Amino acid sequence: MNYDEEGNCIMYTTRDVPAGSPLRMLYGDPTNPSPLFATFGFLDESSPATFCKIMHLQPEMEALGLDYSNLLFYKDTGDISGEVWDVILYSVLAFDAGLQQNFYQAYMSGDMETKQAYHEEYYPFTLEALKQHVDGFLAELDALSAHAYTKDPASHPRLPVILKHNEFVRSTFLAVKSRLDAM
Repeated sequence: MNYDEEGNCIMYTTRDVPAGSPLRMLYGDPTNPSPLFATFGFLDESSPATFCKIMHLQPEMEALGLDYSNLLFYKDTGDISGEVWDVILYSVLAFDAGLQQNFYQAYMSGDMETKQAYHEEYYPFTLEALKQHVDGFLAELDALSAHAYTKDPASHPRLPVILKHNEFVRSTFLAVKSRLDAM
């Protein structure tokens, strides 16, 4: 997209576009509204999922070759992406470098049988770690939102959209909590 000296917008496309057709720009991953909110300052409430917010496990994410786009909680169902379980398990296995390395090898080589065996054996520990994360994050989010409500929106004009984002994340985490509590 460019502008000429007269201020006209000029768009180039990779395929023919019929006259009168709308042109759309993709701002990012439509499954996760948090990066869109952080980068562009708006919230797409139609997003089906959000990043699970396990920023404290960044080294584990990187070790497994994952990023925020892989680690999702789903808004309507409370589903948890398999990659979240993998990162949590990898973290749980840190108590024994040999076990962690064996899981890593199974993960990286696509050995689903070995990976699944680890998940089954350590399920109570990964479940508890994930429950603690969700409960802790919900408490933190509630505290942040409560603090935000003490601020004057006239002095903080982005506050309404921040609170709307927090509510989107909170409702997603509550759906996940409901699912975890039933396990």
